[in-house]
Amino acid sequence: MANSVRPSYTARPGEAIRVFRDDDGSFAIGLGRIKIAPDDVRFVGDVVGDLGRIVHTPEGEDALRRGDAIGHTIWITKPEPPTEPPNAWIVPDDIVAATSPSSSVGKAEGSTTVLRGTGAGCGSTIVYNPADWPGHGDPRSPSSVAVLLMMLRQANLNAAGKSDPSIPDWGTEAEADR
Repeated sequence: MANSVRPSYTARPGEAIRVFRDDDGSFAIGLGRIKIAPDDVRFVGDVVGDLGRIVHTPEGEDALRRGDAIGHTIWITKPEPPTEPPNAWIVPDDIVAATSPSSSVGKAEGSTTVLRGTGAGCGSTIVYNPADWPGHGDPRSPSSVAVLLMMLRQANLNAAGKSDPSIPDWGTEAEADR
């Protein structure tokens, strides 16, 4: 007779990635904070593969745990249409909320008033395609894992409301010090 009781075993860090379909049809990862656009199953598999490699590194595990602790959804999608040359970027759901209170965001449209960040934090959309990395024929090009890890770190800065659009803080190690 089959045992229908769930074993008491829990996966160790880096051992497994929980992937499930969310209510909106996207593929959700872990606690459901990271969501992958469901339009291309191969793309989903490639992103899950990158996340699997990321979680097996101390810096990757730290970035994922830090993001889970902060909260705010990360949506991962591929560029449509594809970019040439390949590119990756991140867009905060609310630039004012993503930006630290001491930083200027710019001027409101049609106004001379300078907008400042609130530091409230927000979700982000990561746009990248693992198939684009490393760049074909470019030995200096980063791996898709390195690109995604950098984007996840930036998403953490956005989620914590500690991003600064005036400097290139894209997923820097200084994230822990902010």
